[in-house]
Amino acid sequence: MIPVLIVGAGPTGLALALLLEQSGVPALLVERRTEPSLLPRARAVNTRTMEILRHLGVADEIRAAALGQERAGLPFAFARTLDSLHAPDALLARSVVAGRRAAHSPCATVICPQDAVEEILRRRLPPDRIRRGTTLTALEQDDDHVTVTLTAPDGTPERRRCHYVVGCDGAHSAVRAALGLALRGGGPTAENRHILFEAPLAPLFGDRPAGITFLHADGVRGYLQPTRQPDRWTFNRILDPGAGTRPHDTPADVVVRAVVGRPDLPVTILGEGPWTSRSQVAARMSAGRAFLAGDAAHLVTPFSGSGLNLGVQDAHNLAWKLAAVLHGRAGPGLLDTYDSERRPVAEWVVREDRANNADAVTTGDWDRWRVELPGRRVKDGLILGHHYERGALLPDGTPPPDTGDPYTHYAPTARPGHRAPHHPMGPDGQGSLLDLFGTAPVLLAGPDGGPWAAAAARTAARLRVPLRAHVLGGGSGEIAGTWTDLYGITPSGAVLVRPDGHVAWRTPGSVAHADDTLLKVVCTVLSREAPLELP
Repeated sequence: MIPVLIVGAGPTGLALALLLEQSGVPALLVERRTEPSLLPRARAVNTRTMEILRHLGVADEIRAAALGQERAGLPFAFARTLDSLHAPDALLARSVVAGRRAAHSPCATVICPQDAVEEILRRRLPPDRIRRGTTLTALEQDDDHVTVTLTAPDGTPERRRCHYVVGCDGAHSAVRAALGLALRGGGPTAENRHILFEAPLAPLFGDRPAGITFLHADGVRGYLQPTRQPDRWTFNRILDPGAGTRPHDTPADVVVRAVVGRPDLPVTILGEGPWTSRSQVAARMSAGRAFLAGDAAHLVTPFSGSGLNLGVQDAHNLAWKLAAVLHGRAGPGLLDTYDSERRPVAEWVVREDRANNADAVTTGDWDRWRVELPGRRVKDGLILGHHYERGALLPDGTPPPDTGDPYTHYAPTARPGHRAPHHPMGPDGQGSLLDLFGTAPVLLAGPDGGPWAAAAARTAARLRVPLRAHVLGGGSGEIAGTWTDLYGITPSGAVLVRPDGHVAWRTPGSVAHADDTLLKVVCTVLSREAPLELP
């Protein structure tokens, strides 16, 4: 029986498979495409996602393949045509101030095309873990397992049993359809025409290179982006809202030459097609033993830069829970927290995305979006501040930080449900507290928190869970003592952090019965009953 069947080998499915692999759970991926897609649909890999990729050991490869990095400012441009990029009315701006988030993370946002991200992740998986040209055509489940029908390229059906199924199969998810889960959130936000082409455009940029260039000329409006191959580009044409028709009859090379501003430009069209942008969330992200992640669970437009990131972060949340249940370390109720935690985050991002899209498509010459974009792209709260109010955690009664606009401003906090804050570690300060989190729960104790570490060892033995404890501070040189202030505890306090780096529980100081307290906490987080006696 397959422990976890993952449908869809895009970035979400690949990340989920690698995270499960790290936790000792083999997964099988099935992908309907016979070859990886050439279209680099998503590009922004934000700070939080880079932290997850750092945990997977691929962050350096992603940075090396990136077309731009936060530390360089991630420039974008607005012009009538690419040929007029140096005209007085053109605008070159930077969406992120260099080093803006350096105090909050050891990682930084990069612009890396999705096809490059997929290739890097795919190389880390054994080849026999991915079956291409395979489509899920039926799904049935009961209390004990899921039975799926997988159809090979030649039409041959095969029935397989698995413990769990995760649909990472995109906007037209076969898993979501089989579960009867509808997308909610309103109708389409825009109609688009995506064009992949080759042309010698680099000389037109000169000293104004941009990761994305917004153009409008001769009734054609959209955005131009480079790919990782020299002289290969994508142009996404946005059709006028409410136009009622799709002017796809205009040859793609004519569209490209119009926005470039060079009628004699040599252009080779590699692919094109219509698509509809939407901002929606599934009614539920789980049903029994089946789960949805990435675009199968929620859709956002390119203006949010959130699609790939939401999917990888879904995988990060789900992987440790599946592993804990499959290894017998957690009760099945832990899996119920996936929907209760991730769906509100998706709804939060979709609300912001719909506002982004409204600003972007309101006028034909990008005049409003060129004002709005710089502010939209520095919303640290949206990247680092998403959190869970209920789920696999124990609230401590403290209110969330009052930052004003929660999308824009981020204040580090170890309040349960929030991402555990970054703090430098090591003699050179280049490490991070985040590097302590991974495949098992971690207890962080202050310099006087030795009793909590002892309680963690006994709890781990009693529950047979790999709970690790770290007593940090006290002049050891490993970490500055101020981490306890950042985490809101005294030197005798402790914080329990989940494998996905979110805080599950904290106590500001010592308690009379640390063993009993920690045992109850871990059992609650893992949705299991405490044992009646020691092993």
